[in-house]
Amino acid sequence: MMRRRSLCRIVPIFVLCFCLPLMAEEQNGWIFDSLGPNRSAAKSDAQQVYEVLLKMLDRWNAHDIEGHLEVYWKSPELLVIVDSEQFNGWQQLHDSYLNGYPDRNAMGFINPARIQVKLLKPDIALALSWWSVTFPNTKQKVVGNTTLNLQKFDDGWKIVAAHSSTAEM
Repeated sequence: MMRRRSLCRIVPIFVLCFCLPLMAEEQNGWIFDSLGPNRSAAKSDAQQVYEVLLKMLDRWNAHDIEGHLEVYWKSPELLVIVDSEQFNGWQQLHDSYLNGYPDRNAMGFINPARIQVKLLKPDIALALSWWSVTFPNTKQKVVGNTTLNLQKFDDGWKIVAAHSSTAEM
C-alpha cells in the first residue's frame, strides 16, 4: 500500500519531467533563425516576418529611404529608439532619415549577421537582429543589434516598436 502511494506520486512527476522540455520548445523556442534550416516549404508567419526585415535591409542598401520605411507602422504610435535617441511616430522617424541623409550615398551598406523571429501571438512577433553597416567613403564601420516588435495588419507585418544599440568599430 505504501509503495503504491509512492509510485502514484512519482509517476506524475516523472511524466511531467519528460513533457516539460517538449512544451517549452513549442512555446518558447525561436521559430525562425536565419542561421538555421528552414523546416517548412510553406511561408509561415515567422518566414513572412523575416522577409519583411530582408526587404527593409534591401531598401536601405538601395539607399531608398521611402522603401525602407514602408515596413514600419505608419502611425503616430510607432516608437523607435536608436541608442539614446527616441523617435515618436512614423513621421518623426521619416523626417529624421531625410534630414540625416541628404546625400543618400552616405547611408552606407548594411550586412545582417543573424535574424531570429519568435511569434508571441498569431499577430505579434519579436525579432532580434545583429548587423553591421559599412561606410565606403569614410572606411567607418558600425555594428549593432536591434530588437523589433512587429504586428500583423491587413496589409502585412509592420514594425510597431524597435530598439537598436550601436558601436563604432
